[in-house]
Amino acid sequence: MYIGIQHRLRSEPLIVDFFCIILCIVMLSVPSACSTNRRIIKNPKLDDWDGERMRYKNLFPPQYGYLEETEYDSIDFRKPHEKGVKEYSLLSDPRGDIDRTKGYDSAAYTVAPDFTLLHNPIYEVQVTWIRHASYLIQLGGKYQILVDPVIEEIDGLVGIFGKYYEIGTLYAESPLATEDLPFVGGSENPRENQTFIVAISHDHYDHLNYNTLKKLPDNTHYYVPHGLENEFPSRYSTVTGMDWYTKDTIGDLTITFLPANHRSGRSLHESNQTLWGGWLFEWNDYRIYFAGDTGYSAVFKDIRNREGQFDICLMPITAWFQRQWHLAPEDAIEAAEDLECKILIPWGWGTWIHTFEHILEPPRRLQYAWDQMQPEHMKLRMLKMGETYSTELNKPTIQTKDLGSQLSSH
Repeated sequence: MYIGIQHRLRSEPLIVDFFCIILCIVMLSVPSACSTNRRIIKNPKLDDWDGERMRYKNLFPPQYGYLEETEYDSIDFRKPHEKGVKEYSLLSDPRGDIDRTKGYDSAAYTVAPDFTLLHNPIYEVQVTWIRHASYLIQLGGKYQILVDPVIEEIDGLVGIFGKYYEIGTLYAESPLATEDLPFVGGSENPRENQTFIVAISHDHYDHLNYNTLKKLPDNTHYYVPHGLENEFPSRYSTVTGMDWYTKDTIGDLTITFLPANHRSGRSLHESNQTLWGGWLFEWNDYRIYFAGDTGYSAVFKDIRNREGQFDICLMPITAWFQRQWHLAPEDAIEAAEDLECKILIPWGWGTWIHTFEHILEPPRRLQYAWDQMQPEHMKLRMLKMGETYSTELNKPTIQTKDLGSQLSSH
């Protein structure tokens, strides 16, 4: 891995530095072009680099494969009015397609954010699910952390043409605009000494969105998987690329980048050229983990053995037809148990249909699996899009039991 990384670092940064110098000469009127700060935090002990293919690889083999089913796949979680058949031109299920969005109304699973609370935090930990993988994590009103923010239109040609296909169609509008974020639009009583952070799990279009990032303040700190720091345009002044199991600190906040079973690449010719993973945020004895996209493997027990248990785990529960790269809801519970999480909050459902299941199956299947598996020492909190969970309240605005009943098809 270390040799492969050295090879990349010898070539790519030289190109980036050359163009940055040219920009500084030609665009003297744009100071930010001359003040980029790229840091790299490496872990030379990890064998995550395939020197022959010049690509990153997962630390552990996946436990499950493509289209590998479980006992829950035989259960139809749709309600009668949601059942139907529909052919899809892209991402067609070889086992037979169903209508993946019939009967779905995103308004029933979205709430208006409490902007007073977001702009003036009163709890030590506030976690707001925006939609899909996007979260706003607020710690003590001191740290504002955006994770995988995709609020604006998908970048580039994928965003322009993707909307004309079912799998690129947006089925849930963001409950807030980028300008509504507390460190973008500003609060009525702005707090001093706030730190603005963006953490990206990997470079896929539904997790990395430059259309959103370009609207954020210039003093935002960006944390990205190793290799992705070289892909960020020079206008983003502070970008840190991190290897798996490496740490950084900002004030009294510790940020750790952790491995996952997934992949990366925004085009066919750049597969796995940058890392992917999850994030751990530690502040004031609170430990909040965002898994990123991942399949189930021994990686979760490895993380637990190295890092200890977590207070809040934000886990994906959708697109498990690619089970080697995505958790089924029951896999998410097993992974959370491996991590010894105290609170499990799921995400990924309700926005797009990059998968074969009905858009409401993930949360319903999670609730059903939870009732069957009955995890000990862990609580389930299912949020609606736009909803905030806080440690002091120990409950979302909409009670988990109520949302579980709303989602249940049995």
